[in-house]
Amino acid sequence: MKTMEDFKKALEGTLGRKHIDNIVDQVAGSPDRFDALYTLTQHEETKIAWHATWACEKLSILLPSLLMDKREELMLRAMQCPHDGTRRLLLNILHHLPVPKPVNAAFFDFCLQGMLSSAESASGQAVCMKLAYDICLEEPELTGELKAYLENMEPEYYTVAVQCARNNILKKIRK
Repeated sequence: MKTMEDFKKALEGTLGRKHIDNIVDQVAGSPDRFDALYTLTQHEETKIAWHATWACEKLSILLPSLLMDKREELMLRAMQCPHDGTRRLLLNILHHLPVPKPVNAAFFDFCLQGMLSSAESASGQAVCMKLAYDICLEEPELTGELKAYLENMEPEYYTVAVQCARNNILKKIRK
């Protein structure tokens, strides 16, 4: 049985997708190992935390039930995370999970700011946009605000990927 120490050792080195997939398979095969992996997402060593979060991001697609009760905590962590890669993974995890009710207004505001922020990576901006839209699906009265932000964005200041996400969400909103 993998302990937290075993996962920590596996996550310390240079990891590729194959290594992460192996860890994900181990947890998927024995979900009781999830807590050991999840604890490492908050490790003081950035690399270990990042790799553990990467594995959890894959698990959020495969076994979302493992992360359902952690949504509020994940939102708070995403809003406070200084590491771009880890923050993007936390946001992706949240995008793979249903939006909790009641909607977290501070997180919605964070997503609006993140999608516009030049300090955020293009992938971070795009996932913030998608999360804001996810929230609007649960709380339709917020849609007007998101639409206004998207329509007022100056597309030339954003990457093609962010422009594409913006255009796709605007099309969905306008239907």
